[in-house]
Amino acid sequence: MARERYLLHAGEEEINRPGAEITLKTKKDKWDNFWFYHRVHVAVGIVLVLFVAYLIYDMATKVYPDYNVAILSSQYVSTDVADLLADELEKYGEDINGDGQVVVQVNLFEIGQGEGASTMDVNMQMASVVKFQADLQMGESYLYLTDDASFLAYGLEEGVFAYLDGTPVPEGATDYENMRLPMSECKGLADTQIGEIFQDFSLSVREVRSDLLEDDPDYYLGAREMYENLVAGNAVNDTSAAESGAESTAAGE
Repeated sequence: MARERYLLHAGEEEINRPGAEITLKTKKDKWDNFWFYHRVHVAVGIVLVLFVAYLIYDMATKVYPDYNVAILSSQYVSTDVADLLADELEKYGEDINGDGQVVVQVNLFEIGQGEGASTMDVNMQMASVVKFQADLQMGESYLYLTDDASFLAYGLEEGVFAYLDGTPVPEGATDYENMRLPMSECKGLADTQIGEIFQDFSLSVREVRSDLLEDDPDYYLGAREMYENLVAGNAVNDTSAAESGAESTAAGE
């Protein structure tokens, strides 16, 4: 009962006096008594409810990318530039996962090479190396943009990049021109702001292990198709171009 709560600061005689038991008469008395004994439980319950609500909201609103594209650079690349690249690439892809939108996730791996390594934050570099190795292992990114230093440092490792036609690169191969496409030769990006920003970069495609292809063939086939559309300049999802075309047709009528 509420006896201890209301006699908390009373003396021993008062506590043991017959009839000293407190009767809760009003709603306020009952609420004060409840809150005194259960405030911690209520607080924990509220936190749990909010946490569950957050998880539900996160699952309901989370956007899953249709494509993962990587930038492997020996220099700093801003997230704004990465977002701009994603916007351009989305014009050349399709809705692979069926959620009604085309989304490209750009993964940044900034790993300094040569003298440039001394100017980059060591912790950031280590984090990029770990993320890059995880990306290779999991096979997330199919298309890579690399500068010359990064391509020579990592692209020639066995099992990293394939030839541009998707076939595996034999050990010891030195025909680098068949493993990367200069930005100037990519029709979809060459004459864009992205093409100017990444003018010294080239495009390469991942060598896809058989286990990855078996696990998710639609993803890699879709990624390959996006790459081919990009190289050919075939924008299959360019809403701005479609709207412009519609306006021209309407004006002609």
